[in-house]
Amino acid sequence: MTLEDTANSSVRNAMDQGRQAADKASQVLQDGYDAAQQYARDKGLELDLRELVRKEPWFAIAAAFAVGYVVAQIVRRVS
Repeated sequence: MTLEDTANSSVRNAMDQGRQAADKASQVLQDGYDAAQQYARDKGLELDLRELVRKEPWFAIAAAFAVGYVVAQIVRRVS
């Protein structure tokens, strides 16, 4: 196996791992969206999060930043 083959194999493996991570993140986001929608319905709210994001994009960005910050703090403490 040549150095080029090894490099290509490494790149393919990294791309596959990246795709798997992106797929998993996408599923986590979808599950979170579904859970938030279900919570809103359970509380008697008719809230469409997609419509809220369209109407209030800065609120959505701030909320995403806050969630990311909290998750980063949790990950930092766990690792």
